[in-house]
Amino acid sequence: MLKNYKLTITYDGTSFFGWQIQKDTRTIQGIIEKELKYIFKVNDINLIGSGRTDSGVHANAQVANFFVETTMSELQIQNALNSKLPKDIFINNCHIINQTFNSRFSAVKREYIYYITSSYSPINRMYSWHYKRPLDKKKLIKCADLLIGENDYSLFSKASSETKNKICVVSYSKWTFDGKYYEYNIRGNRFLQHMVRLLVGTMVEVARDRLTIENFQDILKCKKNKITAVRAPSSGLFLNRIYYE
Repeated sequence: MLKNYKLTITYDGTSFFGWQIQKDTRTIQGIIEKELKYIFKVNDINLIGSGRTDSGVHANAQVANFFVETTMSELQIQNALNSKLPKDIFINNCHIINQTFNSRFSAVKREYIYYITSSYSPINRMYSWHYKRPLDKKKLIKCADLLIGENDYSLFSKASSETKNKICVVSYSKWTFDGKYYEYNIRGNRFLQHMVRLLVGTMVEVARDRLTIENFQDILKCKKNKITAVRAPSSGLFLNRIYYE
């Protein structure tokens, strides 16, 4: 009988072309599926992710599920995967879950964190956006507050995206500051491709007085003019948590 297994995964996205499997490129989904097929000696296995992360984006707790028939225990599967996977992917846990669970469609909220620092570090350069210009913290907070609720994020998503519905509900949007470190935390029912990076990049433009709060509101209200959203680098972005009922 096929069992449904839920994985919680941490990965350093620096050397990956994102989550989603692609031909002839290194992706998280592609590598994990390859090792699952090897472990279970099957020709095909479908690893369903809770969401797609872009090239260079990291995850503290990505969630995925797959179906397989096996006598291996949950811990044996977890250990077998971790023994085969490269050092930039780690399976935090593996659990059998009900047959109706789908890591993507069963999710009710997703949480991302973005890190910015004005202090350069060769060690952390792949895990934060080094931004040395001064930023107005009050303006960052004001922009973040404007996102709470339901909005159309058409102008805060990748232009070539084929997703037709671009309405998202944001329940939490907050900047916190600690000396030279800036942290942005956002939770919502769904996120569009590049959405968080475009939000952060545009908020930073406001905070350094290259755009106004009104410009930011216009983009949020989908007022098409010469003002466009600005995308932050992928290095500072982490998929932090997936919420389920």
